[in-house]
Amino acid sequence: MKRNETQKDAIVLFLGGIDCSLAAILLRKKQFRVHLLHYNHGAVISNDLHIKRFNELKSLIGEENILLKEISHAGLFRKLSLANIEDDFSKYRTNLICLGCRMAMHCETIIYAKLNDISYVADGSVKYQDTFPEQNSLSLNYFKELYKHYGIEYTTLLANVNSSKEVKYQLLDNGISIQSMEDTCLFNNTFSPASEEHISSFIEERLEICKSYIDQRLQIA
Repeated sequence: MKRNETQKDAIVLFLGGIDCSLAAILLRKKQFRVHLLHYNHGAVISNDLHIKRFNELKSLIGEENILLKEISHAGLFRKLSLANIEDDFSKYRTNLICLGCRMAMHCETIIYAKLNDISYVADGSVKYQDTFPEQNSLSLNYFKELYKHYGIEYTTLLANVNSSKEVKYQLLDNGISIQSMEDTCLFNNTFSPASEEHISSFIEERLEICKSYIDQRLQIA
């Protein structure tokens, strides 16, 4: 896709679900060209439905205003989520694998943003899913600070949305289907709510790993 030098670019962490799809639409309404980053950590069952959702969005937004980029975050995911899995379960008594996965996504997003001179990132985190550790407001604040460290603005456009119905109605108004088109992750729906103390501890233990990974990747790019 040829870049218009006068057009602003923004990134959406794109899983194919309804929330990130609406985030992409809202960014386009703000006149951004939207980069959808879709991630694979190697432990998913994919039927490529996210491509169908991308094509829906492309038809709505215009091919010149949106692109899809497939990104692997398998290596960093294993380091953050699986390398110390026995100790993590003993310490936290709940599954924080998805939180480590989301941290790895954000690291790869920062790298992509820096390499493509993009300074604005959004995702589809919503209030009605804030029991998920990776969408808890505490986690989102940590992510925001990590992006800020690299000169990037990170926002959650749907942070105040209390119901999936609100998202679905907005998608329908724009002619987008309301079925989730996310890949099936082997670790989905396998956790109990985590305390904010545990979320904070988990993230802080891994922040330097994240920064070191990002810095090394940017040095060799």
